[in-house]
Parts: sequence; C-alpha cells; structure tokens
Amino acid sequence: MSRRSVIGLIVPALLLLTITVGSAASNPIITGQVSGIELCPQFICGSAIFAGVFHGTVDNKPTKGSFSVSVTHEALPTTAGQSSDITGGSWFIRTKTKVFFGDITGGTITNNDAAIANTFLVSVTLALDHGGTGTLTFNGLLNHNDFPPTIIGTISQ
Repeated sequence: MSRRSVIGLIVPALLLLTITVGSAASNPIITGQVSGIELCPQFICGSAIFAGVFHGTVDNKPTKGSFSVSVTHEALPTTAGQSSDITGGSWFIRTKTKVFFGDITGGTITNNDAAIANTFLVSVTLALDHGGTGTLTFNGLLNHNDFPPTIIGTISQ
C-alpha cells in the first residue's frame, strides 16, 4: 500500500473520530465540583442514593446548586485495585436558574485501599437528557471511613 493511500485512509478516520468525540460533549458545557453524602446504601434502597452541593460553571458562567444521584452497581470491590461496574441510575443538578438531569450510562468503582483504606475511585458517564444534550463525566472519591459515607469529585466534559 502506498504512503498516499495510507494517509488517505488515516485522515478521514481521524476526522470521524474528532467529530464523534466532539459530538459527545454536553451542550451547555457543565463543569464543576460536587460534594455530598450517601443518604441510603444500595443494599437497603435498591440503589445508592447521594445528595449534596454543586459549585461550577454552565457555559463558563459561575453557578451554585445542588445535586442528587441514584446509582446501581455491582458489589463493591474488596481488593485494592479491583473494579466493579456501575450498571445504571440517574442524576440531577439544580442551579439557581436551571435544572439538568439524565441517566447514568456506565462507569466503574475501583477499590483505593492501597492509597486510603475504605475509599473507592468512582468514574461515571452521565447522559444529559434534560436541560441540554450530550454527555458529562464524573470522577471522584467515595469515602466509607465516615458515617454517612461521603462523595467528592469533578464533573467535566
């Protein structure tokens, strides 16, 4: 295969990848920090339910509000570095002037015992179904050392 043929195949593939990645970002652009507590564990309520505060931006305009999430997951991993799948759920952010919510489309919970005992790294994909379109990502730390358990993390594109 000639160099020109290879370039002819790679360039369209890269453009397609760029378009696909670009279309996945949320509109409006929502970024920020969340911190909250676990209101009810999955083994009691059928999903783990969290609520707390949101500090961030919507389309680069600073805002504050609240968040809640109801998430289902496989059993929490018991060994450092081991992960379990997040299997579904829903999320909600309310600011002073806007409401955003959607479904949880996937993610993982990773046992973080090697760094801090009884903590878990959480990575979640959030579909923005109301108040906009696209997807967001949440990355955070679930701490089971406190009661009630706490969650802190970042929402990004």
